[in-house]
Amino acid sequence: MRLLTVVAVLVLCAAGLGAQAVTSLSGTVTDPSNSAVPNATVTLVNDDTNAQRSVTADVEGRYSFAQVQPGRYHVTAKAAGFNDVIINDVRLLVNSPATVAIVFEKVGTVATTIAVNSEAIQVNTADATIGNAIGDKVITQLPFEARNVVGLLALQPGVTYLGEPDPAQQNDFRSGTVNGGKSDQANVTLDGVDVNDQQSRSAFTSVLRVTLDSVQEFRTITSNSTADFGRTSGAQVSLVTKSGTNVVHGSAYEYLRNTATSANDFFANQAGLKRAKLNRNVFGVSLGGPLKKNRLFAFVNYEGRKDRSETLSAARIVPTSDFRNGIFTYQRKDGSIGTLNPDQVRALDPAGIGENPAALAIFKTYPLPNSIAAGDSLNTSGFIFNASTPLDWNTYIAKFDYAVDGNGKHTIFWRGNLQNDRYANGLPQFPGDPPSQVQLSTNKGYAIGYTALIRPNLISNFHYGFTRQGVETTGIQSAAEARFRDIEDRARRTQGLIRQIPLHQVSEDLSWIHGGHTVAAGGVIRIIRNHRLSQQNSFSDALANSSYLLGSGNGFLAADAANTTVYKRQFTNLLGIMTQLTRQANYDLQGNLLPEGTAVKRLFADEEYELYLQDTWKATRSLTVTAGLRVSLLPPVYEAQGYQTSPSMSLEDWYNLRGSLAAQGKPQSLAPLVSFDLASKTGRGLYPTHHDFAPRAALAYAPRAESGLSKFLFGGPNRSSIRVGAGIYYDAFGQSVIRDYDSTALGFSTNIVSPANANAATYPRFSGTYGVPFTSTFFPAAKPTSTFPQTYGEDPTRITNTLDDQLKAPYSISLDFSVQRELGHGFIVQGAYIGRLSRRSLIKDDLAMPTNLKDPKSGMTYRQAAGQLTAMINNGVPTANVTPIAYFENLWPSTAGKGLSATQTIYNLYKSQGGDYTTGLYELDAADGSLCCSIFGPYAIFNSQFGSVAALRSRGTGSYHGMQWTVRKRFAAGVQFDFNYTFSKSIDLASLPENRATTPGFTSQVNSTSIINSWFTNDMKAVSDYDVQHLLSALWVAELPFGKGKPIAGNANAVLNQFIGGWSLNGVFRDSSGLPISIQAGGVWPTNWQVGSYAIQTGVLAPPQTTANAPAPTKSGKPGPNLFADPAGALGAYSLPLAGDSGQRNGIRGDGFFGIDLGVGKRFNLFTYKDQPHTLQFRAESFNITNSVRFDPYTANNNILNPARFGQYTATLTRPRVFQFSLRYEF
Repeated sequence: MRLLTVVAVLVLCAAGLGAQAVTSLSGTVTDPSNSAVPNATVTLVNDDTNAQRSVTADVEGRYSFAQVQPGRYHVTAKAAGFNDVIINDVRLLVNSPATVAIVFEKVGTVATTIAVNSEAIQVNTADATIGNAIGDKVITQLPFEARNVVGLLALQPGVTYLGEPDPAQQNDFRSGTVNGGKSDQANVTLDGVDVNDQQSRSAFTSVLRVTLDSVQEFRTITSNSTADFGRTSGAQVSLVTKSGTNVVHGSAYEYLRNTATSANDFFANQAGLKRAKLNRNVFGVSLGGPLKKNRLFAFVNYEGRKDRSETLSAARIVPTSDFRNGIFTYQRKDGSIGTLNPDQVRALDPAGIGENPAALAIFKTYPLPNSIAAGDSLNTSGFIFNASTPLDWNTYIAKFDYAVDGNGKHTIFWRGNLQNDRYANGLPQFPGDPPSQVQLSTNKGYAIGYTALIRPNLISNFHYGFTRQGVETTGIQSAAEARFRDIEDRARRTQGLIRQIPLHQVSEDLSWIHGGHTVAAGGVIRIIRNHRLSQQNSFSDALANSSYLLGSGNGFLAADAANTTVYKRQFTNLLGIMTQLTRQANYDLQGNLLPEGTAVKRLFADEEYELYLQDTWKATRSLTVTAGLRVSLLPPVYEAQGYQTSPSMSLEDWYNLRGSLAAQGKPQSLAPLVSFDLASKTGRGLYPTHHDFAPRAALAYAPRAESGLSKFLFGGPNRSSIRVGAGIYYDAFGQSVIRDYDSTALGFSTNIVSPANANAATYPRFSGTYGVPFTSTFFPAAKPTSTFPQTYGEDPTRITNTLDDQLKAPYSISLDFSVQRELGHGFIVQGAYIGRLSRRSLIKDDLAMPTNLKDPKSGMTYRQAAGQLTAMINNGVPTANVTPIAYFENLWPSTAGKGLSATQTIYNLYKSQGGDYTTGLYELDAADGSLCCSIFGPYAIFNSQFGSVAALRSRGTGSYHGMQWTVRKRFAAGVQFDFNYTFSKSIDLASLPENRATTPGFTSQVNSTSIINSWFTNDMKAVSDYDVQHLLSALWVAELPFGKGKPIAGNANAVLNQFIGGWSLNGVFRDSSGLPISIQAGGVWPTNWQVGSYAIQTGVLAPPQTTANAPAPTKSGKPGPNLFADPAGALGAYSLPLAGDSGQRNGIRGDGFFGIDLGVGKRFNLFTYKDQPHTLQFRAESFNITNSVRFDPYTANNNILNPARFGQYTATLTRPRVFQFSLRYEF
């Protein structure tokens, strides 16, 4: 506590993040002979507010202005014996240090003032930060599909972009990754105050909506930010709200999109659906000006958005016409199609019951399929439709700036944002259904800033900010439901949620300039509270899931049927066997069991404290050295009401002990049982308090290059820079992980799952959607009261999730080397190497997975022995030819008999599992297993308490290396553009960010969600899910050269100018190479019961080639867009993974993203009033103007056990073409 007090005092008295909304200007003062002019007075004057500051050049002629508000300025310089100098049009961009060299001329016989236009150097000669600043001219003129300013981050080099999501959707986690970092690690500040979504942290988003017309400056640092930036390891995005000026300025605007000028979705066209209705209006006004000239200024902005549109649904999996009428269709071993009638189905049912009439009745209520984009093409297929998604957004923004004294030494600002939103957050499940969710949002926030010029060389910048996220979401579900795996729920199971997350931030920044040193000290305090009232963990559940059956449903196979996951799952659905029964048990603080469906209330608290110290030393005219240290003190997030438990021993230690026992050849029965008690008793947090030290260092060398070859190469003084930087950056950590903990706060909120591996004849059958079999002996019972400590009894199939109580803060080591060169006329080129080494990344891991037990006699491990065994299964070796494997002969000698060795008996057992080798191991090791037990007795490899304990752990590593090239032209002569190219490679163990890796338990869907084999983490090492080798982006704003004052027809009269003048062409271009994807053996569990393994490539595979209408992979399939030109050949190149193996991750690539957004504008001069022009601009913009289609590899069917649809795409990365039309009145 004493440490926290010291930190708080230091922060309030010294330092902070206020620097994130400011900039700096520096340079040298010289005479015509290039000698320093000491003691010159340099004054910086804001052209919009007339605020000014003065400094005196030191003995070496150096001057510096720190903590400067971005804007338009002019610089004056005076020195005895010289003419005064005025440098006009100095544009200072947020967080972009600028350099202006002042050269005096000797005074003549008559004192004069020399006025020149600025060419403020764009070259960064101060530090090693990488990133571009963008001004309001570009922000208001570029075509923005979502009108999202934070989305400008996507136009920086090294940033992946996969399109704008719908408002109700969370960003694709592959989109928004920066230089190989996770997409949830961008830090967004508005006027120096945190505006991140504290829990979801999606890329390109801000809790407070920032309108295009309210932004003065946008700046992002994508690599090697200085010590005054922190909190995350990703991009630092700084936004500055517009201020009022001495001149009244404003705008009124409306943007329109409609159905008539939009194209149809690829899959909607394929299904014969008409275009989704599009009717969107965005409208607003802004006004800024002086309330008291030179002293008090105001700016206000209102923007509304009204959508009465439709959205194309994701493909729903629905029963086919035959399946809903009791005809079961399957693929034979020879690839042909077979069917089973009701009598044949009954014969394969161990209970002799056959098709479930209640299930068939539900199936008949589904719409008939109309799409091949989902299902197995045998018993299920896809259904898509256009659904109404109304939306109403209202955004209010205001800012007031006040110069306390006339000379601008003390200034104050207040900025406020308010939102009032309502929109359909979830589509109807099927046509005619209500929206599955409606979301109300009342986010709001304000910021207060005070800047004090204590002395010319000592500046204080204080900020206080309040940002509150307020969300209320409705839900459809009102009771426990029974459902079917791989068939869409008939009614959407959405639950209500109310969430309020207020954040208070106090920060202060102090800058001291002394000679060639600029010393900055700073810090910040954040106090976060997360109030949640949720039904997301309030309902029990019953699921027809073949994976929970003995043998995963292999007993259902017809004699001639291929052993596929889709067969077993849909046969289980047809019989209506409810195998996976989940009891949700919630308790209050007194231990009383809450009624089913009761909303759970939680309050999670979080405090963060950060300090920094940094020195920027102008060692010579050419060399600048920057060194800093950022220190963070981050206590663990905690549940403030007392709903928090902790294990009796560290789960990290428990996991390590289990591994140690296995390595010594000892059974898991020797591992201690884990108990849980109230955290208030144990005194242990969810994880330890983190003390993070993050040093930063940079060198910036600007060659003088005054003559000869050096001038040719480097352009002259300060026209080029060579920069190198390195630093440590910690991830934002804490708020996202509480969702994982909250889903099973052991003892308070627990889902208890029924044991697996029972015979199909013994399970309850489906009796209706709300006929959850609570009375079945299989349905887990909930204790009427909950007391502590709690110890779970024996159940090697129990599944739960928690947090590793030894979590450490993830961090990255960032490296860069860059060369910049200004070419004149506003052009600048930069080449940079960017490196990022990630350490301790959060990844999902299974603390309780079966161990890799070593046989003390042979020295073999389970993975080695089981790998040999299952390789023979893949190769079709007859049982008689299976040679003994010492591991099984030594540890399971009792399984030998009936003329078979122990190895041959176990071979037959594993072979019968159809790739589900974890079940085979269960039969060998569990107390109730059919071949139990080893020489150690039961639980030599399995844990007796848990089948799986999914936990976020600090075990991930990764690396990124990239070369980035940028060509920029600042706005001059009516043109500005950026062009970026990145060549890079990103490698990791798992790619999901913290905000996605926290879904309860594991998932076997698509790519890298978790570590498959906890004992062999490096199995997962591969290119990242978001790795793209080639990445291009560009933006441009160009006023066409026609009309008055332009190169062509520059003397046109007013009438002619209204026709030919005022035209502009603006655009955005993006292109990337292909995204990676893995091939899976979905639905079988060779290594871990909770996450499937990837398939292994055993044959020759032609390079993937997206084909819009590829042939069907099998006779039972249908043609369609596919990852492969020859899907059948690609399917034959893969085999089932081996037992204990993870398979091959991210071995192939599909499409990348491509898009061109283009806008054409025409500005009409209406009139001039008090020297201020009033104009009207008409714009027509198109998003994806070429209507290009790029398919999403992540949505391709990558399951070799769903052969009929292998490789087929189900969604696109790109959106269909949309046109937008607008009118803007500006003055």
